Amino acid sequence: MKKFRLGSLILILFLLTFSSFAFSYPITVTDSTGTSITFDKEPQRIVSCAPSNTEIIFALGKGDKLVGVTNYADYPEEAKKIEKIGKMTPLNAEKILSLKPDIVFCYGGFQLKEALKLRELGLKVVIFEPKTVEETLKTISIMGDILNARARAEEILSDFKRRLDVISSKVKSIPIDKRPKVFIGSMYEPIYSPGKGTFLDELIKIAGGRNIVTTTGWSKISPEFVVKANPDVVIIPIGVMSMTNLDEAKKKLSQKEVYKNLKATKEGRIYFIDENLVFRPGPRLIEGIEKLYYFFYEK
Repeated sequence: MKKFRLGSLILILFLLTFSSFAFSYPITVTDSTGTSITFDKEPQRIVSCAPSNTEIIFALGKGDKLVGVTNYADYPEEAKKIEKIGKMTPLNAEKILSLKPDIVFCYGGFQLKEALKLRELGLKVVIFEPKTVEETLKTISIMGDILNARARAEEILSDFKRRLDVISSKVKSIPIDKRPKVFIGSMYEPIYSPGKGTFLDELIKIAGGRNIVTTTGWSKISPEFVVKANPDVVIIPIGVMSMTNLDEAKKKLSQKEVYKNLKATKEGRIYFIDENLVFRPGPRLIEGIEKLYYFFYEK
């Protein structure tokens, strides 16, 4: 028993030492494009080209290092005071260069080509495109490494996973056929709603719902489809991207024929949610999941 304890202690000390060594500079990380990028020291001037990355940077306690963010960076409140680089696309390369960043965090997908051009201009660019909760947590972890915030990243991940476990433990005992049928709606027409392989589809499942849209990706949805599926719950994301506020949303929704005779409408189960909690792959995703669970089972 003594030998076991001694051996265990030596192993723990080795792992702690190795961990400390592994995450001291220089470090090399791999971004979503498979590109390996080496950092010799902690970046002191950061440009964030996506609100999700901005939120992660603030959560890691490195918001004071931000010298540029997009016009859509609205959380936390301090993000609104940082110098703006313009829209998420097209990226203003001239403006970004003028800020002399040590690192530029970009989003994949629609920003990819422009991000690669920034690399050609000599900037150190890290590109993330998390498409799942797991990939979001990995992004937070890698950004923590880059920004010398490993301890804070681990706190964020631990809290996220703990809260996720609470939701999962509640949902796992609910039979699939007893879970509410959910539709992600909109005030606009035509209606586009997320299906298989989308972020929101995963969040609905985690929170214990059944998405009525079973096609892949975001699909154009006909009113006839929604009426026939007759969802138990309708979720309407609102915010900057949908260019509306709660009062406007409620008014517009009351004028939409498609929602008038749904089970969700009759039972008062049309809910509005801050789009940033379910669209942005960052630390607040867990709030979005908790909110969805609340709508599905506790409201």
